[in-house]
Amino acid sequence: MPEEDRDFDEHMIVERKDGSLWMLLRTKYGIGESVSYDRGRSWSSVAPSKIKHSNARFFIRRLHSGNLLLVKHGPLDVKTGRSHLMAFLSRDDGRSWSRGLLLDQRQGVSYPDGQQTKDGTIYLIYDYHRVKDQNIILISFTEDDILAPDYDRRIIKVFRNRKIVSKGGPD
Repeated sequence: MPEEDRDFDEHMIVERKDGSLWMLLRTKYGIGESVSYDRGRSWSSVAPSKIKHSNARFFIRRLHSGNLLLVKHGPLDVKTGRSHLMAFLSRDDGRSWSRGLLLDQRQGVSYPDGQQTKDGTIYLIYDYHRVKDQNIILISFTEDDILAPDYDRRIIKVFRNRKIVSKGGPD
């Protein structure tokens, strides 16, 4: 990582179907990427990703279906700041992505991380106003929610699943 682009070391790595490793890196300009074809012994030079993002944490994971899940702020081609947390799916190892499912539209959402259970439910945790309110939010959704034709109804369903699991803040 070029020192002038380095900010926080929050890299995420997924194995592609061809066995290569794809690393996405948080940088001062957004998301950088690098690829290893030898199981991580060597890496390509870091280059800006086509995925636009602010200097903030994002989340990527391989799901049980084989699809990739990406959670980031805003649409794929827009830098929004820390608002409009959205989930996207890729069936082709990140070459293309689905329409995004809006998870939280508020300003001040950040640090998404998640897991998928055996039944296919994706549980995502993130914070809201981590300095002021210190809320930790848990939300759940499925791949079908991201891909569903009844998009507006799915947003409402996902919003109703949103729970504050920690209010934090001063005692």
